[in-house]
Amino acid sequence: MDNTIIDVRYGLIKFMSLFHRLFTPTFKKETDDIYGCTKNQIKAIMILGRINEITPTILGKCMDMEKGSITTLIDSMENMNLVYREDDPRDKRKTIIKLSEEGKQYYAKQEEKFNKRIEELFHILSEVEINKFNESLKTIVEILEKVRDD
Repeated sequence: MDNTIIDVRYGLIKFMSLFHRLFTPTFKKETDDIYGCTKNQIKAIMILGRINEITPTILGKCMDMEKGSITTLIDSMENMNLVYREDDPRDKRKTIIKLSEEGKQYYAKQEEKFNKRIEELFHILSEVEINKFNESLKTIVEILEKVRDD
C-alpha cells in the first residue's frame, strides 16, 4: 500500500501541475473584459454558474480561501453587479450567493471560452481517448467526493 500512496502523491502533483498549466490560462484577465475580473472572481463565477447558489463558507472551501478573503471577493463581485446576497430561506443565520442576470451572462461567456479551450487541447485526441479521459475524470471526482470532509 505504501508504494501506491507514493504513486498517488506523485500523480496528484503531476495532475495539478498539468491542470494549472493547461487550463488556468482560461481564467486569466482579458483586455476586452468590461469587468476586469481576476482569476479568483472568474473561478467563483464558474462555480456559481454550475450550482446556482452557494454559501460563502462552501465557496471558500471550494476555492481554498479564508473567510475574510472570500468576503472581499464576494463584495467585489457584488459591486460589479455579477452576484447578489440573499438570506437562506432554510436558515436565517446564513447567506447564499447567487449570480445576477449580468453574472449569468458573464458565466455563459466564460463557459464558452472554457469549452473552446478544451476543444483546442483535445483536438489531437481520438474519440476513444476523449471518452477514456471523461470516464477517468468521473471516477476521480467520484472518489474525491467520497473522501472529502465537508
